[in-house]
Amino acid sequence: MSRIQRGAPVLSVNRRSMKPMIDFFSDQLGFRVDTVLGKQPAFAMLSRDDNFIMLACRSSIPWPHKGWAIYFWVDDVDFFALEIQGRGARLKCGPTVKDYGCREIEVMTPDGRDIVFGQASS
Repeated sequence: MSRIQRGAPVLSVNRRSMKPMIDFFSDQLGFRVDTVLGKQPAFAMLSRDDNFIMLACRSSIPWPHKGWAIYFWVDDVDFFALEIQGRGARLKCGPTVKDYGCREIEVMTPDGRDIVFGQASS
C-alpha cells in the first residue's frame, strides 16, 4: 500500500485575482511563495508549516480538464495507481512526468472533480 504524504487544496482564481491572492496568502497569512508559473501568472503554489495551497487561473492553464480540486503527494505513484485501479478506480490520465518535476495520475470523482496524486520525480 502506498502512503498519502500530504494534500493541497486547489483554488480557482482569475487573472485579476491571482496577484491579490498571492499577496494575501504571503503578506497577510505568512505563506511562502514556492512556485509561480506563467506570465500573469497562471499558477502558484504557496506553503506554510508543511501545508500547501495551489492557486490556478483556469483560463490561462492549458490543462485538458476543468481544474484540480485537490493534489495529494504519495510515496509511490505507480504502486498507488495499481492499488486504486484494483479497487475499481479508473485513471483519467497518467502516470505521467510533468515539467515541474512530479510523476502524476489523475482520477475523476463521480461529480466530475479532478483529483491528482503525484510523486516528486528523482
